[in-house]
Amino acid sequence: MESVKKPRVRIVGEEKVRLKKSFVKPWLGIKYLFKKPVTIKIPFEKIEPAPKYRGFHTLDWKKCIGCNFCGQICPARAIEMTWIEIDGKIEKRPHPKVDYGRCTFCQFCVDVCPTGALGHVENCYLTTSGMEEDLELYDWVPIDPKKVQELNEKFGDYRFPVERITFNKETKETTYYLRDGTEFRFKVIGYGLKPPAAARPKPAAKPAQKSAESSKKDEGSKTEKGKG
Repeated sequence: MESVKKPRVRIVGEEKVRLKKSFVKPWLGIKYLFKKPVTIKIPFEKIEPAPKYRGFHTLDWKKCIGCNFCGQICPARAIEMTWIEIDGKIEKRPHPKVDYGRCTFCQFCVDVCPTGALGHVENCYLTTSGMEEDLELYDWVPIDPKKVQELNEKFGDYRFPVERITFNKETKETTYYLRDGTEFRFKVIGYGLKPPAAARPKPAAKPAQKSAESSKKDEGSKTEKGKG
């Protein structure tokens, strides 16, 4: 067989590349002033996303079992399991909290969810005013898909379902202000798979302690009988 000759490639350094100066080229951009823009004026304009577009997450809190499969498979480490308290009652299992500053929207977490609790919708617009408090919107525990669908039917612009997220330092309560005016409040009491101290059941009394307490009661009853 004939040997194949490799083509010679000449690499030229940047210092040897000479750019030809032109007086005309900078003025060629003027022609775009008379053409329609190709960008979208968000949030004043909108486009219909593709079917099954991988947008924001949804979570059915009743179906979630806190297995952390979503957190383990996430390539960007954007998911953190969160323990939540609602109306004084602590959830039995932790729920995933998604950081959209890290999320790549690959939806591996949705595919691996064994109960189908974690899902996604076509909503893809998240615009803020650039204030520091607006950054709270990028780190949230997803809400129920039925509520997101209800908001989509009402507004139909595929925007983020929450307008504002606030945190009260005194009560340690997080509030979601949804687009339809409703408010959703809860407390984050811990992170990770292990339940925090507030969510752990109280340990039962040891047998030795029980026997000691019963013996004390018996002695007290005997002394009372002797006095009588």
